[in-house]
Amino acid sequence: MKIKKIFNQNAVLVDDDGQEKVAIGKGISFDKKRNDLIFMKDIERLFVMEPEGQLRLQNLLNQIDEKYLFAAEEIIQHAETVLMEPLNEHILIALTDHIAFAAENMKNGIVIRNKLLREIEVLYDEEFQIAQWAVEHLTKTLDVPFTYDQAGYIAIHIHSSRRNQLNNHRSIREVTIISDVIRLIEAELEVDLHTQEMSLSYTRLANHLRLLLQRYKNQQYAVLDEDILKMVKKKYIASYEMTKKIRVLLLKQYQMSITSEEMGYLAIHIERLRSAVCD
Repeated sequence: MKIKKIFNQNAVLVDDDGQEKVAIGKGISFDKKRNDLIFMKDIERLFVMEPEGQLRLQNLLNQIDEKYLFAAEEIIQHAETVLMEPLNEHILIALTDHIAFAAENMKNGIVIRNKLLREIEVLYDEEFQIAQWAVEHLTKTLDVPFTYDQAGYIAIHIHSSRRNQLNNHRSIREVTIISDVIRLIEAELEVDLHTQEMSLSYTRLANHLRLLLQRYKNQQYAVLDEDILKMVKKKYIASYEMTKKIRVLLLKQYQMSITSEEMGYLAIHIERLRSAVCD
């Protein structure tokens, strides 16, 4: 393999039979220049990346230790094995950057709490289980006490890459909306849905809200018989009034306008919560 570009003393861009790859190895570029040969015995990792990714990786490797990149790669390989599907290649750089940032924070005694942890755990169950493995793996390999909160952040990265998103904004927005709606319901009912006793009701509500958001995104709307909707409004007065407050929240904060049918379905879920609280 020939060197096409030197990123730093431990990373170079190489030509491997006409394909550009990023080669990483301790001191791999020492006393080397463009067009010099690199041998496999000197390489610890090889990455195939698009030109934009190569530049981002170069900038990242100029600021962090390569061990964070290796750790991210191991997590990605584990995730792809468990999920039996490839993840978007953009996750490598994003996850590496996150791990390095989190590790430095924890070394300095800075622990960032994840306020969306419960929602992430329920909504992205598969990704969260992988992220729990990742936290244990990072703690062992990096000798840094990664916290349970970090599993939530890592799960978001994995979830976004499964949906081929270039960043986490959409996933975070989804979880944030659901979290805000649940907080409103908790305040109205004066109940903590995060308790063990309420866990089933919480999971049902969170999953219903996720499906609501997916329908809204895909411009698909819940169908509820008009007579049933009238019955819900008449029989579940307090629960339906709460859905009006949720509608205002979604409209003001997220510019979402949900239909009366969606409000009817949501009122049924809220009424079920009311029953659980009373029991």
